[in-house]
Amino acid sequence: MHSTSKGQATAIGIKSHVLFSNLLTSDEYWALLNLNSIAEIADFLKQTEGYKEHLETLPPVKVHRVDLENAVRSSILAEATSFLFYLAGPRRQLFLDWLGWYESEHLKSIFRWVKTKRLDRDEMRKRLFAVPGSRLSYDLLLNSRDYSEVFDALKDTKYYKVLAEPVKRLINGEESLFSLELAIDNLVESSLYNDLKNLPEKEQKLLEPLFGTRIDLLNLYHFHRCVWYYNMTLEETLSRMLPVKYKVKTHHLREMSKGTTWEERINRLESAFPAYAGIFRSALEQEDRELALEMSIKRYNYLKALAIFQKGPPGFHTAVSYFVLKSHELDDVIRVIEDVRYDYDRRNAANYLIRPIISGGEPKWQ
Repeated sequence: MHSTSKGQATAIGIKSHVLFSNLLTSDEYWALLNLNSIAEIADFLKQTEGYKEHLETLPPVKVHRVDLENAVRSSILAEATSFLFYLAGPRRQLFLDWLGWYESEHLKSIFRWVKTKRLDRDEMRKRLFAVPGSRLSYDLLLNSRDYSEVFDALKDTKYYKVLAEPVKRLINGEESLFSLELAIDNLVESSLYNDLKNLPEKEQKLLEPLFGTRIDLLNLYHFHRCVWYYNMTLEETLSRMLPVKYKVKTHHLREMSKGTTWEERINRLESAFPAYAGIFRSALEQEDRELALEMSIKRYNYLKALAIFQKGPPGFHTAVSYFVLKSHELDDVIRVIEDVRYDYDRRNAANYLIRPIISGGEPKWQ
């Protein structure tokens, strides 16, 4: 590896350790959960190292939830933008494709907005923010009156080709956005996984379990939803899986499909992947099983990222895993904002946070 490139990787790895030290502590998570209003949450976050710089322009009282959530989300994009200066070649491409997670979530939100139009255009625009490297024109997309016009607005983007079939089905009367959102997710995840092949071998080996595990669990989650909620045939289901595979291959999914209940399918999964089976079994036994499943999958990915962050000397893998950890923290903070806004039971709400830290009111690693 070129010495300059290696030096830059070390520099951003060290910078990531500094930023990691600014992530919220267990005590801060619990303190957030016990606040009583959006304004209190904003005021609390303004006192933390990780958010104070990004929330300083928010008004001290009557903070709107959307403004707070956008300020929280913008913190990770500001940090990521500062890292792009040090990155070139395959590392830069992987990092930009990782930022594509945020771009893709905006695109899915726009399609949902076109379907429901619950918000006016200006309110919807407030929920969208600039993503480095994005080629989406929010103004063009939000001026679209229907699915066809949204699709036309994507003509010069990477989404145009992969969304042709899902949009066609929507235009022809399909009501669910599931297939369209699946196609968007598949594009982003496949791009990321394929980017790994262009990294130096050592970095590839360090990061492959992080993105590979995501792919395994996404395929299993989508398999679950296709079969359980949409009653798709096996071949319809398999056609919607990610085109890239990590450890869970197509023959594993075919074997699972032989089960007639979810208990039987999980039993078949367990013989090859006991850890994955455990995630599904424990979540599907809970009262709010879909939320529990979503959180359990994210929690597994969080712990995988934490393990990779702690491996070896600081390097590019440290930076990537840090940003994955930070993205999970953002999800948790936004969930806490919702919990406080609707005054949910805090102990129960704590069970659905991604970071496994709180039990029975006392900060505790599970």
